[in-house]
Amino acid sequence: MSLLFLKNEEFNMEHAFFKENPELVEGKKILIAVSAGVDSMVLLHLLEQRKLKIGVAHINHQLRKESKAEAAFLHAYCEKQQIPFYLKVWEKPAEKNVEAEARNVRYGFFKEIMQKEKYDLILTAHHGDDQLETLLMRLTRGGSLAGHEGIARQQRFGNGILLRPLLLFSKESLYDYAEKENVPYFEDGTNTSQDYFRNRIRQNVVPELKAENPQVLLHAQQFHQQLTWANQLINETLKENLRNVEFDGQRWSFSYETLPQETGARYYFLSSFFQQASEQKTLAVSQRQLFLLLDKMEDFTSQWLIDIGNNWQFVRRYQHFYLEQKSLVDKEVLYLDEGEEAELSDGARVALRKSSEASNKEGYQVFLPATVNLPLKIRKREAGDRIQLSGLLKKRINRYFIDKKIPTDARDRAWVVEDSVGEIVALLPFVNSYLSITTETDRIHYILDYTLQVAK
Repeated sequence: MSLLFLKNEEFNMEHAFFKENPELVEGKKILIAVSAGVDSMVLLHLLEQRKLKIGVAHINHQLRKESKAEAAFLHAYCEKQQIPFYLKVWEKPAEKNVEAEARNVRYGFFKEIMQKEKYDLILTAHHGDDQLETLLMRLTRGGSLAGHEGIARQQRFGNGILLRPLLLFSKESLYDYAEKENVPYFEDGTNTSQDYFRNRIRQNVVPELKAENPQVLLHAQQFHQQLTWANQLINETLKENLRNVEFDGQRWSFSYETLPQETGARYYFLSSFFQQASEQKTLAVSQRQLFLLLDKMEDFTSQWLIDIGNNWQFVRRYQHFYLEQKSLVDKEVLYLDEGEEAELSDGARVALRKSSEASNKEGYQVFLPATVNLPLKIRKREAGDRIQLSGLLKKRINRYFIDKKIPTDARDRAWVVEDSVGEIVALLPFVNSYLSITTETDRIHYILDYTLQVAK
């Protein structure tokens, strides 16, 4: 791929454009995103020279007084040139995060038209200056290696391909071409406003860099390519590790053995892991959180968690790691008397029955003497809870969990059963108290049936 077009040298732009974009051939149905600015109008003009099968998509954002005139101009232009024209009016422009929301509207519209009208390619007019500005903006704001890559020339989009064929050309070369070929265009007045970060980069930083080194656009494009290749190499290296990550539809999990050994490799594994997760769920991880996770993974603590935000948490439970949503603390308390049955908040069922016969039910059971003080109280564990495990041993429930190496999430799902005088008779579904009957007898007794929810 040649990058000489970024220099201020004489060249045949049309020839260079089609040479460097072999995807633009007869037989392809091409949709062009046109704003009526110089960049997209030059792009449209170039495509018209080859008589390709093209269409124009335009968004009237209704954010500037010129928007209506631009839409009318494009409509008339396409009608005269016999080019299919697709217009969307943003009826209710956003009041916050306008740039991001406008972008969502645009690309959503492009996808809709591509699918409906069977277009193979969607073209946008991003150019070399846009690439440099984007790299500088992302470097300033921080982020991951993948996030610093800049603008990709080509990527999958909807049912086709998103192509940015002007990335090898400078803004100056587009103005030169427009003047030479008498290409009509509108100037966007907001491009001079200092209210936008990109504009401040464009007006205050980029000119200084170009004055320092006229080849800065070339170097930016080369740097973008190097970052892309580096990211591809990292992803290929970590492919087997990432393949061992499991997702059950609600949470992700992987074992300690899945982690790469080197800290640097672990960083890129976690970065790729969260990138994949964010494509399925609404979550975002900052660089600060990534480095905090790296530090925690060096810790020998067997269980810990880090709040990711948006109700997500990253958890270590012994030799496994989980990315899951927080479970709300369950304050539910149920009372159960003889012959009663109830459903707990997690879907499990409990029933208390009196019996002098052997039980034929499956599931976890607690056998209680006929003298037990009813009703039974079923609740979540509390600080200081103790259970009698033998005639001499009464252990804190928290200590029992630690000794048995029971993961935190399983601890949170446990239910404490106590009689009416406050004596704990069982910890469901883990252990029964010494005060319960260890085996069924032919004496009259109670049976507490506990049936876990079965995933469908």
